[in-house]
Amino acid sequence: MNFKAILTLLILSLLSAPALGSIGANITEELEPEVIGQLNETDVVITPAEGNFWLQMRTLWQENALWTRLAIVSGIQESEDRDVVLERLMRNYGDMAEAISPYFGNESADEYGDLIEGHLQKAIDFAAAARERDSPTQEEVSDEWYENADETAHFENSTIPKLSFSERRAMWFELINLTKNETVQVLDKDYAASIDTFDRIEEQASIMADSLAEGIIRQFPERFQ
Repeated sequence: MNFKAILTLLILSLLSAPALGSIGANITEELEPEVIGQLNETDVVITPAEGNFWLQMRTLWQENALWTRLAIVSGIQESEDRDVVLERLMRNYGDMAEAISPYFGNESADEYGDLIEGHLQKAIDFAAAARERDSPTQEEVSDEWYENADETAHFENSTIPKLSFSERRAMWFELINLTKNETVQVLDKDYAASIDTFDRIEEQASIMADSLAEGIIRQFPERFQ
């Protein structure tokens, strides 16, 4: 089993642990000595700080996936809760900025938060245009969405050189494509298909969270000892 597989199993075990309700929870007591501090087959030690950070990234990206879906559904169905759902969704870009602030400073963190905000807003704008069957606006929003993804991947690569621009760009594009498909399926009331797509979005969000966490850990190894 390779390093990434070990980390994936670790994070999945963390996410299922009922005692870890908060992002900042200290997982050391929960995992020692079964996981934390042991060597895997590639002789890589997973430290408590690394475990906490991987959990934090997974949590934030999974929240993005969940609240984006809820915002899309409530917006298309014009539910009474759509405003509060949207407000909760938009809280996430600030949370994601705060998560990287200790490593890159407030200015860079705010810039990243703005890019994430743009991504989330485009998801809402696309859903609104889809609800109105406004194809020209959908196309315009879609183009802007991909441009935002391109800018975000550039930022990630320039700030975290260990992250590949082309790989991150492809990840963002795939997330957008899946979210667009999910939106159309909800609009067409093909709820079973939309749930299948959401499962894939959750997987994609986990991949992106793990990639970002790994890049930051590799860039600042001394911060995770």
